[in-house]
Amino acid sequence: MKKHFILLIVWVFSIFATAQIPSGYYNGVEGKKKAELKTAFHQIIKQASVLSYGGGNGKTWSGFAVTDVRSDGMVWDMYSNLNYSFNGNLAVTGMNIEHSFPKSWWGGTETQAYKDLHHLNPSDATANQRKSSYMMSVVDTVLTYTNNVIKVGKTKKKAGMVVPAWEPADEYKGDFARVYMYMVTAYQDYAALWTGDSEHQLDNNTYPVFEPWAVDLLLQWSRQDPVSEKEINRNNAVYQIQGNRNPFIDFPQLSEYIWGNLMYLPFTANGIVDFPYLKFPDNKDTVLLDKIYYQQTRSYSIPLHAANLSGDLTVSLSGEHAGAFSLQKTSYSQSEAESGTNILVDFSAINIGEQNVLLNISGGGIQPVAVCLKAYSSDEFVALSAENVTSTGFDASWTVSVGANQYDLNVFTLQPNGIIIPKLKLEEGFAEALPNTWIREGWTDNTLAGNIKLGSGSNYGKIIFPALDMSGSAFRLTVSAKQYNTDNGAKLTAALDNQSIAVWTTATAYNTFSVDVPAASTASVFNLSTASGKRVYIDYLKVEALIPQYDTISVTGFPVNAGLSLVYSVTALLKNTDYYYNVSTNNGSETTSNVVKVHTLGVTTSDENSLFQVLKVEKTTSGILLKNLSSGSVIYVYNAIGQCIQSAKFFQSEIHLLLPRGFHIIRVIDLCGLTQEVKVIL
Repeated sequence: MKKHFILLIVWVFSIFATAQIPSGYYNGVEGKKKAELKTAFHQIIKQASVLSYGGGNGKTWSGFAVTDVRSDGMVWDMYSNLNYSFNGNLAVTGMNIEHSFPKSWWGGTETQAYKDLHHLNPSDATANQRKSSYMMSVVDTVLTYTNNVIKVGKTKKKAGMVVPAWEPADEYKGDFARVYMYMVTAYQDYAALWTGDSEHQLDNNTYPVFEPWAVDLLLQWSRQDPVSEKEINRNNAVYQIQGNRNPFIDFPQLSEYIWGNLMYLPFTANGIVDFPYLKFPDNKDTVLLDKIYYQQTRSYSIPLHAANLSGDLTVSLSGEHAGAFSLQKTSYSQSEAESGTNILVDFSAINIGEQNVLLNISGGGIQPVAVCLKAYSSDEFVALSAENVTSTGFDASWTVSVGANQYDLNVFTLQPNGIIIPKLKLEEGFAEALPNTWIREGWTDNTLAGNIKLGSGSNYGKIIFPALDMSGSAFRLTVSAKQYNTDNGAKLTAALDNQSIAVWTTATAYNTFSVDVPAASTASVFNLSTASGKRVYIDYLKVEALIPQYDTISVTGFPVNAGLSLVYSVTALLKNTDYYYNVSTNNGSETTSNVVKVHTLGVTTSDENSLFQVLKVEKTTSGILLKNLSSGSVIYVYNAIGQCIQSAKFFQSEIHLLLPRGFHIIRVIDLCGLTQEVKVIL
């Protein structure tokens, strides 16, 4: 670890040696993390004395004549490989002033951002016009323009969507990534204004601003294309003109501290953190606790991890609703905190509605930290998840219903009655161009109003649907299609998750085809395709979930009067069977709760211990390796504030999970309903 820090320091200072950072310019940023760090830099770089926009003395092109000159005296164009000569301080014919961070993203008003040289560049006019105000990403689907420097087309990087995008050359990817990071920092007070194509890349907040996929991409580009001499020189030149700097060039690791692998570390200019600090939680974090029902009490674990402490930590609660919360411990030893532990907080739902409390952490030499805990107390009357599930029974429980004089518990099974009700999941009539959430391959064309043609004389054609959740029931795909002119016998192939499910032979008139498929995954994808020379028109399609209807069959002895108790032990059930329960009460008018599903274990109590497999966890350089998994286990991954960031079902005995640095809770539920949970700090 020491060698790592020494190398980092040498590298950072090699940048500083040429960066010409004025003494004291970045005062006030040391020791801050993530959102607070970004805001601290915002306060420093937000003011700039920008030039007027356009060509002439004291305007943008006079700035470009200083900031964007190649070694041969030509204009440095990052959007094309054409050679342009400067025209003094006047605009260069054939070039535009390009906003790399599109001005339309904040409405296009001529504010300081409109004229900020840090994101303005001279650009070949054609390239500028073709990239439009599209978001910046990897062009990986449709390529509509390239000049061997930039690409314009569509990207699949935004999950579940295919949207217009442009992609810079590899040698400039890091440059543009650092410009985007600068813009959302210098102008973070524009957060409410982000609009248009920015909606695919930015969210309307000051942190993290970038959507998760965009954070990953910009960090990747920043790592692959590190700060260059060109960027350093340009940053220095812009500073001489405007009086503000791009800190993501001055501090090449800054993006990692704000969004990346170093978020748990407080920022220091030299990369050395030898003072006391909390890795988590962070100051001003907000932790959303699970909803709780009236008159219930629940314990919550707030991860605590510190470094370089000079003593023990003290925790306390404050705020208007502090009386509803309590701490199981108010002091954590230095060794506990540095090893990583949990602050245990109890919340009692003595009132209805949202309850907030500040969790204060101090001592040990750290800067005091205040974390907002938010809980919500509900007066809903609901049946709760079953507890103590075995192969022959479970404990049913429910919330308080004000004024109830008794609770009646009904336990039942469901028996199919043969009725199927279709539920529309997707419908498309192709009245306009293929929606941007779809993908096309080969040759496709909207040649007539209200349909789409697949294939040509020499190319296949395919359309790929957006992903659908097909995990709950069987589905039916219905398609109306016909052959193209004399392409007799043209076949249309339907596939689900790239596996053929039907091949239909079309005719001269539209026919309706359908195929039923069993339940699949939570992100399954249909596609329709045809071969070259056998063209097909599709004018309508739909996907429907086939929802079976059931009759309820009460278990012998139910419904049962549970009195005023809020829990009832259900026994004498069959193993490995689905059961359901709800609760009714009469407090002036009958109220019935929701229905809870319970699956009894597939083994008897005496067998459970012998079949239970103990989960094994090994840390890797990029995440964790889970071993000894039971086939069909469902894995949930939660971050430090309790948000589920991954979930999937696996059938392998070993799984490698890629995880970011920080605290994680891994919960594994096997097919028998047995749950194991481990906490991991990476």
